[in-house]
Amino acid sequence: MRATIRDVAKKAGVSIATVSKVFNGYTDINNETKEKIFEVAKTLDYTPNMAARTLSSKKQQTIALILNELNFNRKSTMPMEVLNGVYKFTEQSDFEFVFYGTSTEKQESKTFRQFCNEHNITGAVIQGLKMTDPYYYEIQETDLPTVLIDIVSDNPKVGTVSIDNQAASLKAVNYLLSQGHQHIGMINGSRDANVSILREQGYREALQENEMLINEAYIQYANFDEDITFLITKNLLSNHKEITALFCASDIMAIGAMRAVKDMGKRVPEDISIIGFDDIILASYVTPRLTSIAQNMEEIGFEAAKLLTDIIDKNETNAKTRRTVPYEIKYRESVSPNK
Repeated sequence: MRATIRDVAKKAGVSIATVSKVFNGYTDINNETKEKIFEVAKTLDYTPNMAARTLSSKKQQTIALILNELNFNRKSTMPMEVLNGVYKFTEQSDFEFVFYGTSTEKQESKTFRQFCNEHNITGAVIQGLKMTDPYYYEIQETDLPTVLIDIVSDNPKVGTVSIDNQAASLKAVNYLLSQGHQHIGMINGSRDANVSILREQGYREALQENEMLINEAYIQYANFDEDITFLITKNLLSNHKEITALFCASDIMAIGAMRAVKDMGKRVPEDISIIGFDDIILASYVTPRLTSIAQNMEEIGFEAAKLLTDIIDKNETNAKTRRTVPYEIKYRESVSPNK
C-alpha cells in the first residue's frame, strides 16, 4: 500500500502540516526537521502528489511548453531543441515544467484559457502556431502570461522570441546575388506561417534593393514538406530553365530540392545553387553539404522561458516583449558562382 503524508508525519513525529510545508518549500522549518522528514519519506518511498501540491501551495507555478502540430522526426530535431531550451531554464528556476502537444482540431474543441486552467498552467511558451489557428486569435486578447516562438501577436502582453527572419533571408539572397545569380527561385513554407511571410519579405527585399524584377512564378509553396518540394522543384526548373539558384525556407525543403535537381540529371551546385534555412544536423551530412541559415533553437527555447518568467513576475525592466536571438549563415558547398 502506498505511503501517505499521514504515515510520514507519524513516523517523523511531526504534524501533517509540517510535512506539507517542507514539501511545498516553506522556509519556516528548521533544517534538522527538514532532513528528518526527507529521510523518512525516502524510507517509506513517499512521493508527494503534484496536483495536491499545486492546489495547496500558492508558490507553486508551472510553465508549459505547447507544441502545435507536433512533428518529431529523424531529419529535424528542432522541436526537441526548443524543449531542451525551455527545460534547461526551468531547471535553474523555481518553476515547474510541463509539455503538451496540440493541433488545430484540439484547439477548436477547447479554448486556450480552458486548456491552461485545466492543467494549472501559470504561463505558456507556444511553438508552431499558425496565423489561422484558433489559439492565435484567442491570444490576441489573453491576459495569461504567454510567449510565442516565431510568430508575433498584436497583444502587448504576449511575448515573442525568434531570429530576425526577414534580415536573415535578405542576407541569404544577397549572397546568391553576389555569386552572380540573377534568376533565383524561392521554395517557401505555407502562406499562413509567420516565418514564411517574413522569409519571403527578405527574398523580395533583396531583389528590390538590387533593382531586379520579381517573377511571381519563381515563388512556390511546399508546406515545409520534402516530398512536395521534390515535385515542385522539378516543375519549377522545367518551366524556368533560366533559374540558377534556389532559396529554400527550410533545410527539409532544401533537401527535397537537392533530390529533385539530381533526379533531373543536374548537379548541385554546378547547375543549381541551393541555400536552406535552420541548419539542421543533416545539413552538414548531405552531399554536397548544405549552405544554410543557422538558428539556435535551444537558445530560442531558453530565452522564451526566460521572457515568460519576466512577464509572470512583472519584471518590467527585463520584460521587453519581443526578443531576437542571433543567427548566422553557414557557408558550405551547395552554392557556387554562376558562370
